[in-house]
Amino acid sequence: MWSVRTSHIDAGLVCRWLLLAAWPMHAAFAALSAVVVSVAVITEQDAILSAVAMLGAHYALGLGGSFAMHELGHLTVLSRARGVTAFTLQRSTWRISIAPHGQITRRDAALAALAGPGICVVAGGILWLVVPELQVHGWYLAHAVFLVPVFNDGRILLAAMRARSTAPPRRQE
Repeated sequence: MWSVRTSHIDAGLVCRWLLLAAWPMHAAFAALSAVVVSVAVITEQDAILSAVAMLGAHYALGLGGSFAMHELGHLTVLSRARGVTAFTLQRSTWRISIAPHGQITRRDAALAALAGPGICVVAGGILWLVVPELQVHGWYLAHAVFLVPVFNDGRILLAAMRARSTAPPRRQE
């Protein structure tokens, strides 16, 4: 597992973190693309070159861009939460995540859990309306699935809703 703790978050740090966190996947994609492009050039297959270019656009703009936006959505909300003092950016074998340090309210936890997938769904809708020919909007819209309780965002949202429903009622005066 790889992690870094920081008290200051910006878009550049998140992009570097995502690039470093997913380096094995980036290396495999680049190697495979280089082999396919070499074969396409040797065999003079322009259609294969076009397909690799489209796949590269989906990889960079769709997969990479949507995950960067997802994590930036979480960080935007968490950086505005009053009790959060620092963040740990983590990478394990199967996931990347953000762990806030300090006190976080149920409301801020729920908003942060919604912000990542929410910003992606909004961006996916805008991409679908504005540039449907790019066909990368599906990567962004698919982030709605992260709100299912099988995933961490969904579990956090469910826990925040359960905690709210079990909280004692407030006195009204």
